[in-house]
This record gives sequence, C-alpha cells and structure tokens, in this order.
Amino acid sequence: MEIVRYLVENIGPRWAGRSGAAQAAQYLAEKFSQLGLQVEIQEFPFVGWEVDEPPVLEVLQPEKGRASVALMEYSGSTPAEGLEGELRPAGQAGIVPGFLDWPRYAIVTDDHRAAAYLIAHIGLGGWFAPAIPLANPEPFYPFPMAILSQADHQRFADWLEAGERIRVRFRARGHYVEHFTGHNVVATLPGKTERTVVLCAHLDTAYGTPGANNNAGGVQALYAVAQQLLAMPERRLRYCLLACDATEWHYLGSRFFIQEARAQGWSQHILAGINLDTVASGDQLYFLAWPQSMRDRAERVVAQLQLRERFRTLEFLGPLAGSDHYSFIQAGIPASEILFWPCPVYKTPEDDMRFVDEKRITWASEIAYTLARTFEEEAK
Repeated sequence: MEIVRYLVENIGPRWAGRSGAAQAAQYLAEKFSQLGLQVEIQEFPFVGWEVDEPPVLEVLQPEKGRASVALMEYSGSTPAEGLEGELRPAGQAGIVPGFLDWPRYAIVTDDHRAAAYLIAHIGLGGWFAPAIPLANPEPFYPFPMAILSQADHQRFADWLEAGERIRVRFRARGHYVEHFTGHNVVATLPGKTERTVVLCAHLDTAYGTPGANNNAGGVQALYAVAQQLLAMPERRLRYCLLACDATEWHYLGSRFFIQEARAQGWSQHILAGINLDTVASGDQLYFLAWPQSMRDRAERVVAQLQLRERFRTLEFLGPLAGSDHYSFIQAGIPASEILFWPCPVYKTPEDDMRFVDEKRITWASEIAYTLARTFEEEAK
C-alpha cells in the first residue's frame, strides 16, 4: 500500500489547484516512470473557487440550535453577517440526475425571495449520510448553497410535517479564482496498434480530507493494473494509465484529457475508459457500464471472477454522471466505473488509512485488468 499511504499520510488533502494535488501528480509521475512507462504531466488552467468562510446554519425556530452543513464549491456568498429566512422545501437537486436526486430547501427571505439553497445528503445504499463537501451541480447559477446532513434533513422534514415553521440564519462565503492549475499524469504503455484502452483514477480529494478511499485507493489499484499490463504476454493494444486531477470540480481533468486527445487526432482510437473510484472499502459493488457492449463485457467479468460471491450485493448501472467515466460517455466512448460501497468516511476528514482494505484494492485492480483483457483478447 505504498502509494495510498504516501498520498494520505505524506501529502494529505489534495484539493485541485493547491500544492497537495500538484505534489501528488509529481509523485505519481515518478512512480509510473520507474515502471518504464512513457509519462507526461498535462497541465491545464481552470476557473476554481476558494473558501473564505465555511458554511454555518443556525436554527432560530422552532428550536434554537445548529445544523450540520458542508461547503459547496462554485456557490455564491451570503452577506458577511449572513442572511435570515424561512426554510421551505424546494424540490430536488440532481446531484447525479436519475440516480442521486436529493431534497432541496430554499431559504426564503422576508421579501419573498429564494436567496439561498440547501441540498440534503441522502446516503447511498442505506448509509445515513453526514454533510460532505460537493460541487454545485449547476455552477452557472451561484446561489449561496451548502450540503445538509441527512439527520438534519430528517429533523426539518419532521418539523414541516408537524406544521412547524422553520426560520434559519445562513452564512457562507467563497469566491471564484480565475487562475488555478490542474495536473493530469498520463502514463502510456505502447502496443502494436494505435487502438487504446484508458484506465483512470482521480488523484485529487474533496476539501479538507486526506482521501484514502476517495481516491488514493483507486490510484493504488491503477498502479497495480499497470504492473499487470506490463506482465501481459503478447500485448497488442496501447494502454493509457490516467491519474487525473480536478475530478471534484466537475471531472475537469478527464475532460481535458479527452479534449486533448480529440485535438491531437487520436480520440477515435480510444476503445474504452475504465474508471476506478472509491474502491478501498465496502461490501457492495456498483458496476457502471455503457453502452450495452460494455455491459456485456462487465457481465463476463462478473461471471469469470465470481464477483457475486465476493460482494453482498452487485448492481449494474447505466450512463450516469458522478466521476471520470462520465467524461468518456459524453464523448461517445464506451466507459465503465468500478465503485465499492459503503464508505462510512467518504469525503470526510476521517477518510484515512484506518478505513483502507488492501484486499478490496486488489479486487478492484483485478476487475479493471480483466475488463481491459476483454479488449486485448479481441485484438488478437
């Protein structure tokens, strides 16, 4: 677990655009170079967002107190003193439309204006979820926003059902930053043809977390896949191992990688993108695979590796957003994501080595490698 341990304990939080993510990219470039791969660091500018003051939500009525909230990147700022208003249900927010549609609340001021929004974090797979930092799903509309814990959402829902009015004071401040720089690491293993399989894992983390599960474990699995590919006899395809930055900022690193592949005239040679994200714990497997041809490959891998016997549940998903596989889907490239769940410390400051299962990471690399082999076998 050398890589995951170094990323978590030596570097720590790796929020894109900061020194931690840049250090991680340099470290991973050196590790892939030591394997003998061709390595490039792709730098890309992006419009980022900086925290001026983490969000605070005070409950004024019907009972005074605090509620647990976490920042939302690319959201707007309240006045320095905060804003007061009545908390009202405001539909749903499509964090991952069609899969993660979470309850939304508006903070309505006394002039009847929806001045800010809170999005309730509803845990996946039965996890009772805390407030965690996430990116604004619609960054072009920078209302002041925050993520609300599931427990506080339930408390508010109970009050509203009982006919209570909820009044709150909300404060959150941040600003856009025009000149952030992301760093992708692209390690290439040449083949006998230009046809390429891209395997990826994001190197960055959410705000304020060392990111062992999200996603140092995925990077460790990606490195293990590189070692397996190097040992593959009679390799014909080209393989790109992509450790991408700025996934927490709307998958900007993988989107930039594909944009550059298109601009340089070789994106049409990409057969598939295989993504590893959050694979260091959990007894449930979510196997995203699109289109049907990729779903067929995934089902063969499940049968070959007897994955239904290893996991408590296994669910196939379609072309959903949520991580770097979606950048490939948007470009019309077949894609898959391997995700293990639950991760009780997902995107929290406690996401450290205590919650890393080496066996799970080994399984993830085995699944990704076996899926890549389905393309190699057809190339012979």
